[in-house]
Amino acid sequence: MSGYIRIEGLHKTFRIKKEKNEVLKGIDLSIEKGDIFGIVGFSGAGKSTLVRCINRLEEPDSGKVWIGDTEITALKKTQLNERRKKIGMIFQQFNLFDSKTVFQNIAYPLKLVKTPKKQIEQKVDKLLELVGLSDKKNAYPGSLSGGQKQRVGIARALANDPDILLSDEATSALDPVSTLSILDLLAKINAELGVTIIMITHELEAAKRICSKVAVLEDGSITECGNTRDIFLDPQSSTGRIFLEVYKEFRDESQFTGGGGI
Repeated sequence: MSGYIRIEGLHKTFRIKKEKNEVLKGIDLSIEKGDIFGIVGFSGAGKSTLVRCINRLEEPDSGKVWIGDTEITALKKTQLNERRKKIGMIFQQFNLFDSKTVFQNIAYPLKLVKTPKKQIEQKVDKLLELVGLSDKKNAYPGSLSGGQKQRVGIARALANDPDILLSDEATSALDPVSTLSILDLLAKINAELGVTIIMITHELEAAKRICSKVAVLEDGSITECGNTRDIFLDPQSSTGRIFLEVYKEFRDESQFTGGGGI
């Protein structure tokens, strides 16, 4: 299996008391460097667990994850912590510190690695400009819109110059206009910085807008994978077909309501 990110035979089961819930059932996946790669599926399909296994926020039961020449699943704790610095993560609920300013939130990962103060200031200012929030430098998260909070989250994820961004439902809590602006920002970051982005989403419109390739996850298994356009035109999995039907219904309804539909 080739690719910059390679996932081979990944299994993950959660055990609650005597019950077993097999969430990932032998995932095989290959993602090229510099791609925006979508993983789509319904709630409970295992999307978030899969992306959290890539940086081992969840420990897989078995299988391997490779990033470049490094087998992530074989790293000891110290080595893993070092590699994680280059894997940015964007969360659905932003995960910002309410008591810290925008500047302080973005600076936080830089302080953790003892970056000199002057470098922190230069880097944060540069990131604020990139995400369009230079005027919010001293604001607190409570005064920001959802879209602005997510921009702060993206800037923070980029603080240590990652080569990979893991986006876990980054637009799910946003309104349609904010969703489009965040998707366009991610596409800009990918184009300008060359960061490989893995985008977990249940919003087919989001995947269609910026992902070059997608994998459909259904009940813990990859049921199809390929170019986004091909899967949109002729989905082979039941999840893909249902997604497409719902997408078409929203599009049809928007013609009568005058809405944009997402």
